[in-house]
Amino acid sequence: MRSKIAIVLAILGLLVLGAGIGQRTIWLPPATLTATAPAPSASAPLTVIGPQLLNTRDGQFTMTVKSDGPLQLAVARQDDILGWVGNGAYTEIGGADADFTQLAATSHKGEATVPNPAGSDMWVSEEKADGELSYTWQAPGRGDWALLLSVDGKAAAPTDISITVDNEAGTPWAVPLMIIGSALLALAALMFLIAPNKPKAEVAAGRRTAGRVPSDPATGALEVDKIVASRSAAKQADGPGAPATIDEARKAEADKAGPDKAGPGDDSTDRPDKSSRQDKAAPVQAVVSGDATSALPLMLSKTEPPAASKPSDTTVDPVAVETESSSDSGTSDQADRDQPDNDPSDQDKPDNNKPDDNTPDNNNGGNNIAGENIAGKNKPAKSKPAKDKPGKDQQTEFRAHEGTMGLMNKRVKFTTRCGVALAAVLVAGSLSPAVAADPTTPATSPSATAAATESAPATATAVPSTPGFPALLDSQVQRISSAVAAAVAAGDNAKNAQELEVRVSGMALEARTANYKIRAKVSKQAAMEPVNASTLLAKVVTTTETWPRSSMLVTQGENNALPQLLTLVQASPRENYKLIQATPLLPGQTFPKVDKEGTKELPLDAADGLAMSPADAIAALSDRLTKADSKFKTSFNDSVYIQSVLDTQATILKEAKDASYVFSHKADTGQVVNLRTADGGAMVVVGYNFGIDATSKENANLTVGDDAAVFTGGKETTKGFTLNYAEPVVMHIPPAGSDGKITILSATRNLVGGNFKK
Repeated sequence: MRSKIAIVLAILGLLVLGAGIGQRTIWLPPATLTATAPAPSASAPLTVIGPQLLNTRDGQFTMTVKSDGPLQLAVARQDDILGWVGNGAYTEIGGADADFTQLAATSHKGEATVPNPAGSDMWVSEEKADGELSYTWQAPGRGDWALLLSVDGKAAAPTDISITVDNEAGTPWAVPLMIIGSALLALAALMFLIAPNKPKAEVAAGRRTAGRVPSDPATGALEVDKIVASRSAAKQADGPGAPATIDEARKAEADKAGPDKAGPGDDSTDRPDKSSRQDKAAPVQAVVSGDATSALPLMLSKTEPPAASKPSDTTVDPVAVETESSSDSGTSDQADRDQPDNDPSDQDKPDNNKPDDNTPDNNNGGNNIAGENIAGKNKPAKSKPAKDKPGKDQQTEFRAHEGTMGLMNKRVKFTTRCGVALAAVLVAGSLSPAVAADPTTPATSPSATAAATESAPATATAVPSTPGFPALLDSQVQRISSAVAAAVAAGDNAKNAQELEVRVSGMALEARTANYKIRAKVSKQAAMEPVNASTLLAKVVTTTETWPRSSMLVTQGENNALPQLLTLVQASPRENYKLIQATPLLPGQTFPKVDKEGTKELPLDAADGLAMSPADAIAALSDRLTKADSKFKTSFNDSVYIQSVLDTQATILKEAKDASYVFSHKADTGQVVNLRTADGGAMVVVGYNFGIDATSKENANLTVGDDAAVFTGGKETTKGFTLNYAEPVVMHIPPAGSDGKITILSATRNLVGGNFKK
């Protein structure tokens, strides 16, 4: 029964193991999946790949873009790309379907041509290729990102797009099945090995059978009872002349053969007379030959040791025991049949322990002819007898014989079976390949499902993404500042304002244009402070998602005596950042701290949390710069710039004898930048027009300098003149509730125009 179960387990183990191996081989799903965008319904100059696709598998994919010619790819935030697209036509590529075979594609109508998007400041990075582009996505930072594909803004943008991801359809049951199959095979092997041996046919006579111990103690006890009962019946039937033991019967036969066969040590004083043994031999043979149980050892008939016996050591020859226990071959049986009955080595053995050989306690006789069949059938092979010691207990000898033989057999069988079982387990286990973490079957990502279902088309209107993200990353800031510095350097070197227009606007462009004009006619006129991109000391980036956007950089180059505050503004999505103000940080001033992750841009009338709104602060400074006794004098900290302006105005008024002068500081509120600082205050960047209006008294002759003459067309006038100076200022408004005052951080002035009155 146990063998049948083992066969079933082996078959089942092979099937389960094969199923597990098959899942990792012939049934293994493909390592990657590829989804392709369908052909759009209409061509467009732009292709937008939204965050629905980029968030697939947390961005762990490879994208392939094919085109008939050159192509370019730009990376930016989603609202930046949609803001740049504006009213242009574009094709939106969304996430993959549930089977990951097709990407969502939606066509949006709009302008058939757009400007070339290459080189925009909003792009975090750009890549160009010809024919095919293989792109591995990696998000530059937090927030929703997108990709913009184009050729040149006029030709149709590429739409042959595919993405390849690792297949998430893994084989989670492969390893468990292989383990279970291996375990079943190992269990089947163990059951085959530990299956019980079939009992061997009992031998009616022979020394091998006599030397064995009954496997069942109860059966052994029954056989002993049979022996005792048979011997008692034999004694009653034959009378007092019958031998008491088989040993006596054997000795009787030996006496019949003659005294010459008696072994050494055969003392007549220790034996009955020969005639008496001969008289008893015949009936004993009849009785013993007729009793099949007489072939068992006589010592089994002992139930209790004699009172006169003394405990002694028992010496058992393990070699002899093992020989008797394992001699089951036909060769040993033939040797048993060829052994003569009157073996001299078994007939006469000295025994000095007992006065009477006829007693059942004769250990020598019991040990030497324990399994001898008097009838002559299956005579046992000669075996080395165990030597008895005085006072030896036959029951103790039987137990010692049984323990030695059984212990040795059990140890040999147990060791063999354990070794074979271990080998079977190792062999079965080797069939299961060691499987480490499979890189082709990554863990399921929740974003993959979301990307496959969220395929709603986005609109071209820039919708704010997650608030709080900086509009520019560090790489963009460095790139923009370098571009601005290069444009300014080119304009300064060529003294050509047209070189500035790509990166400079507002008051910065006005001041440098005037400087170039003056320097063209006045050789001694100094150039303006150069603009440098390095070293970048500080930066302020807004988190505004709409336009215009602004940023402020603090740089200081080798040719800058003081750090410069560069204010940049992006007027619209398709325009680049341009420099609108460049002012030196005033001596003794410290640039306020700002949030590194971006700051909020405030409107002009924002008074919440500020000691004064930006609009009120601009008006207060205008009054403070114009009047020495301004009512806002206490609202400002002492400033070298304010004092310089007041001193200049006072000097002009003091020296004016033939003219009257009027001073003004009018703010240009069209390009004001208000940035929140870390302390809760705000930085305000504003440009003033510092005007000097002179009117001649009684047609007195008034003279202007060489620089002003470039704009007025002459140096003298009798009517009067007006001069205009660009006056950019950066001030800090403290937070509400603080004891601080408004501080002028940076300011300068440059002549930008003038004329004579008519």
